[in-house]
Amino acid sequence: MSSSKRSKATEAPDLLSALPDELLSSILSLVPVKDAARTSVLSSHWRHLWTEVPLRLDDTSIEPDELTLLFNKFEWSRKAVSTIILDSRQRPIEALSLSRFNRPPLHPTMDRNVASAAQRGLRELTLISEIQPCENRYRLPLPLLRCKSLHYLSLCGCQFSRVMPMPPSVFPNLKELRLTAVTLHNDSLQALLSSCRSLQTLHFTTFQARHLISISSPSLRKLVWNHSTAPELIIKDVPNLESLMLDEGTTSVCPVVKVLDAPKLQQLGFISAYFGALQLGRTVFDSQIDPRIPKIEASPCQLKMLSSVKTLAIKMELDFDDTIPGLLSSFPCLETLDILKEESSDEYDSDSDIWDEKSSLSCLDHLKTVTMKGFSGDQSDVELLKYLVVCGKALWRITLLCSESITEKFVEIQRRELCIEKRASSDLELVFLSDTESNSHLWAWNEFHDSSLDSMMES
Repeated sequence: MSSSKRSKATEAPDLLSALPDELLSSILSLVPVKDAARTSVLSSHWRHLWTEVPLRLDDTSIEPDELTLLFNKFEWSRKAVSTIILDSRQRPIEALSLSRFNRPPLHPTMDRNVASAAQRGLRELTLISEIQPCENRYRLPLPLLRCKSLHYLSLCGCQFSRVMPMPPSVFPNLKELRLTAVTLHNDSLQALLSSCRSLQTLHFTTFQARHLISISSPSLRKLVWNHSTAPELIIKDVPNLESLMLDEGTTSVCPVVKVLDAPKLQQLGFISAYFGALQLGRTVFDSQIDPRIPKIEASPCQLKMLSSVKTLAIKMELDFDDTIPGLLSSFPCLETLDILKEESSDEYDSDSDIWDEKSSLSCLDHLKTVTMKGFSGDQSDVELLKYLVVCGKALWRITLLCSESITEKFVEIQRRELCIEKRASSDLELVFLSDTESNSHLWAWNEFHDSSLDSMMES
């Protein structure tokens, strides 16, 4: 047998090309557009395969002139890949991420590119700009507001059009909206939410507002309110809200949060002493009056809302641990408790009697998992956890993310201090982990610990 025939016989078959075109297109949709375009040189079969994949464009991986050519019909043939991209200028655009438009002179080009993408089936849009004075911020063009295909929108340092009232059918099919450093008056926000009838997730970060903000949405399921300067947040008419994630304001004003009606609320946190007041229905937790005793004026309807909460997260600051008994007594069906422990002071003495005098809480019949981040063996930590160990009938795991080094001696001392031998649940296990592993355990609240976006805005 000749060498040429032998090489053909031993040549491995092209199994990848043998896959169905639908599957190959799905694979190509997961890689950057320039890499997908390069596959066109593999064979005649691959030449046009990538052109059937909707574009996912990110200006951090595409040169500015190439990105412009994706939306305009200029003649250009500097690179083979870029020429292929130019030929595909009418292809659908599934996702678009832009960050190179920080100066007002670039805004008209931005308007054209965003409007063109909105007409080509755009589903995901991310616009990130450096924080500028309001008069220099990029304003969303009206064609984008009417985009029916858009499902995800993330804005940083942008603002909405001055046109008021907002046009009808704004973002009619939008499911997730993220606003970072966006200035929006309450009236404009209400008009926006009333138009977004499919909205499920609303995320605020460093939100700027001088007056109260009111949120109403029949479709909303998750609300994240992170580092807002608004003095008061009112949540009402949210019949499908399941998750409310809160973080205190960055100003000296203690924000007031009122949840007037959320019958399906299951996840709530972080509750902190920095809130001026937290109202759930007619139940008021007012740290400025007496944090140990919540004012409770609950009708059966409002009690149902408190009973729906299954996951609770609290920040355990100085003088705030005395509030925890009152909090736990207000959520009788609690299953998961996450505690973020602030650094304690050596001069602070916790009132250990609050747990000795506390009768068994109804939530202890349901509480299954407890996680404390920042555990160091302080008296306040130990007294709370010991109470849960001794009284928690349904507990099966307590995870302690330790700020101290974990040694066999440290673990032995803590197990003895927590009275693990007297545990009410025979299935309970005590897990000690390094604090650096916290992201995998406080998973629901990672958005409050992720500083990547803040770093990007500062760079």
